[in-house]
Amino acid sequence: MNADDEPRVTITAIAREAGVSVPTVSRVLNGRSDVAPGTRERVEELLRHHGYRRRGSRTVRRANLLDLVFPDLDSPWALEIIRGVEDVGHAAGVGTVVSAIHSESTSTRQWLQNLRA
Repeated sequence: MNADDEPRVTITAIAREAGVSVPTVSRVLNGRSDVAPGTRERVEELLRHHGYRRRGSRTVRRANLLDLVFPDLDSPWALEIIRGVEDVGHAAGVGTVVSAIHSESTSTRQWLQNLRA
């Protein structure tokens, strides 16, 4: 019997084993920030342990982009970090986007809204 023949674990089963709700497991799977760190770790460990895979037709396609965020691009080390992240990302087939967040809270909120979109 190979891995494809084994029954798939469901998020309901993961939720039950973790002692959380199905929506909490969904939040973890979708990378939402509104999950307590301990709960996230427990759910992620169970997902790995059971080899959870999303169904092909329901998998959300995500952009293969990494947004590297800096509070200030004028620092002497920013360019070195950008180069390193770009090299590693390129090797992994992931593009790199660089964002600078300035001290204005409105620009930070706008950046977060754009990122979520």
